[in-house]
Amino acid sequence: MTLSEFDRIRQTLDSYLAKAAESRKHLLEAPYDPKLLHAWRVNLRRVTATLKDVATLSDDDLHDVLGYLRASREASGRCRDIDILALETLPAFLDKEQGKLTDADALRKALGDLQQQNHKQALAQLKKHSMATPLQAWSHWVHTLEPPTDGRIRDIAAAAIEKRLTELKKRAGKLDGGQKRLHRLRSATKKLRYSMELYQHAFPKPATTAWLKRLADLQSHLGLAHDRMMARKLIGDVVDGKEAKAQLKAFRRWTKRTAYEASEKAMQSLAKLDLLKAYWRPTAN
Repeated sequence: MTLSEFDRIRQTLDSYLAKAAESRKHLLEAPYDPKLLHAWRVNLRRVTATLKDVATLSDDDLHDVLGYLRASREASGRCRDIDILALETLPAFLDKEQGKLTDADALRKALGDLQQQNHKQALAQLKKHSMATPLQAWSHWVHTLEPPTDGRIRDIAAAAIEKRLTELKKRAGKLDGGQKRLHRLRSATKKLRYSMELYQHAFPKPATTAWLKRLADLQSHLGLAHDRMMARKLIGDVVDGKEAKAQLKAFRRWTKRTAYEASEKAMQSLAKLDLLKAYWRPTAN
């Protein structure tokens, strides 16, 4: 039996919510795992980035569900940033770049202690954010909705993708080397990618695959730039005193340089997006 476009969307969103719920369950039952927290956050973001457009199919805009899921994801944001600093950024500086710190072991220990504090805070927040209510609300919404036609879904998909691309280009044009504007562009890139993923079955596979590949490349560079900028900011929470911070000058210089290099690569990826055909527009067929 061939699934309708709406059924494909429903199944995809169901899977995102189920993966988020499963990640939360394991985080609360087993020792903390950074990968599980990442899975929790990514799957919630996939839903919050796309559900508003899907909700236009009904008078119920699912505003409360979206608000709850966003609050659930944002509650663990700092913990994720600290994990990346401890597990990826600092090791890259010390090992791959042969960076030197006077007392690297003491820094690792202080950072590990900060991780533990944030892990406890993240788990406390997870306990407050049960998935039962949003899952029930989403299930009720789906089963009371009159199934839309495939044509209606394609119209919504095209409008959502066009909106996301416009937003991405607008934010790209406002980049100024600062963390805030970079974060906004990164967010816009994620939203466009997740929208294209959700609706990919409604369009020719080669076209969607090309866009998703380029967006993944762009997101990777923006993510690295963001991580390096955050590391430069967060490292101040790990060490105390002027002397200790002075020892981190090399690390700060390295994070600034590598963030800039990643941003440059992101700009190259953005330029490549302009070479792709806008497959969702009628004139592109």
